[in-house]
Parts: sequence; C-alpha cells; structure tokens
Amino acid sequence: GSVIPVISRQNYHDLKASGIVDQGMIPKIDNAFKAVDAGVAKVRIMHAKDIALLQEGQKVGTIIRN
Repeated sequence: GSVIPVISRQNYHDLKASGIVDQGMIPKIDNAFKAVDAGVAKVRIMHAKDIALLQEGQKVGTIIRN
C-alpha cells in the first residue's frame, strides 16, 4: 500500500526477502532492472492515475536504478 521512492539492486533483494516487495511487483521490478541493464538510465513504476502528477513535476512512483 505504500510507495518506496527508490529501489536499487542492493536493497531490492532485502525488500523481496522480507516480503515488502512481493507478488505482482516482482516481475515489474525484475523487468525494470533488465531495462537498466540494457542501458536505460532509470525506470519509474507508477499507477496510471498519477501521470498528471508527474506532468506537474511532483515526485510520484518508484524509481528503479543501479
């Protein structure tokens, strides 16, 4: 129910092991790391309803980066 602002590869494993990140978030984050490994600087995972907030410059969603 809460948003983690940034997930790095280092803390991702701990978040998964503790159950904080589970179920449907695991494939999203795994794919985000694949994109980062392929050269994307960062990936933002967010709910579609928050796109307007992103356009207003607010910090929304979770950033995935190395």
